[in-house]
Amino acid sequence: MNKYAWDVYSPFYVGLDDVFHRLESMTSHNKNYPPYNLIKHDTANYEIEIALAGFKKDEIEVSTESNILRVASKDTKTDPNVEYLHKGLSKRSFLNTWQLSDDLRVSDVAFADGLLRISLKKIIPDHQKKVTYSIADTAKELLLE
Repeated sequence: MNKYAWDVYSPFYVGLDDVFHRLESMTSHNKNYPPYNLIKHDTANYEIEIALAGFKKDEIEVSTESNILRVASKDTKTDPNVEYLHKGLSKRSFLNTWQLSDDLRVSDVAFADGLLRISLKKIIPDHQKKVTYSIADTAKELLLE
């Protein structure tokens, strides 16, 4: 028996094995922390909001590689000069990834008031953008000949 359910389709796809590996990688880790929102502004603009209360911007890393958006905490160390009587605020380490489509790019990353916002923009090639053409008046040209 095959390891993955989609292996049953392997005789029917050529060059799509990477797509299936991407799908498998998205389900292989926990995405409950930190909490986040996925927002669709329109067909070309998206945003990911991640709640990172207690973090500083230099403790967060946002990167992309091979169409994978990666948001991770950097190594955070507590101040050895601080004596906690009670430490109820947890700054757990985390790593979240999102698979981006080939035409999606990070356009902006901002961090304010404990909220990390990652703006994503769909890049539409020129040959796929709407073009309106002027219509030539061929009737005038025929009369002039």
